[in-house]
Amino acid sequence: MRTNSYDGKWKGEVVFYDPLSIPQGAEWEYALARNAKALKDGGQAMASVEALLPGVLACVAEWRLKGFPEKVTVDNFPSKPKKDLLNLMEWLIKAITDIYKEDDDPNE
Repeated sequence: MRTNSYDGKWKGEVVFYDPLSIPQGAEWEYALARNAKALKDGGQAMASVEALLPGVLACVAEWRLKGFPEKVTVDNFPSKPKKDLLNLMEWLIKAITDIYKEDDDPNE
């Protein structure tokens, strides 16, 4: 497990699985593919959030963010204010990508 502090609108911590299991890594890969398709099909910011969110949820063990639901799901993930949502998603994507790529061997 890895705990990262977030200092945006929903201050607090997010606990990520580390390392990711095979199903978690696969769900992250599927989320990235869904996001690429959504953008190719003309989707914008909210389409990206919807595409990526299942992968994010698969990689998060615990949410300790102020004002967040006790059990976070796709259906109750805060969507407003949009700017704050996008800042949080950017932070989550970076944190998960760091964990996902951490075990990559550059010689393979």
